[in-house]
Formats: sequence, C-alpha cells, structure tokens
Amino acid sequence: MATRPCDLHRLPPAPTVGDLETGYMIRGRQIAECETARRLAVDTLMAERAAVDAARGGTASRARPQP
Repeated sequence: MATRPCDLHRLPPAPTVGDLETGYMIRGRQIAECETARRLAVDTLMAERAAVDAARGGTASRARPQP
C-alpha cells in the first residue's frame, strides 16, 4: 500500500453541504490510513536494514528519519 498513491475522495461537480461534510470525513480517514501505511513501510525498511547489518556483524546504527 505504501508504494502506490493514496486514494483521495473527490467531490461531485456541484457539491452540497452534505457532500462537503462527508468528503471531509472520508478524506481525513484516507489521509490517516495513508500515513499509517507510510510509517509501517519506513519502520519495516529500517528493521530489515538493521537485521542485515546485524547479520553481517556490522555495528552501524540506523536511526529512523524524523518527519
């Protein structure tokens, strides 16, 4: 999921107030899901790299990049 673009809700051509409210909630959920997937992908990548370093006997420490 983290390697593909995130889905974002689009409003219809002539949105009503209800469409705007619904769209706001849907987009918020979609953004949270996308951010969660991105964090999981970064954490997984960093753990894999640390495991490879440890298997090679390396002492390199890889810190998670700060957002």
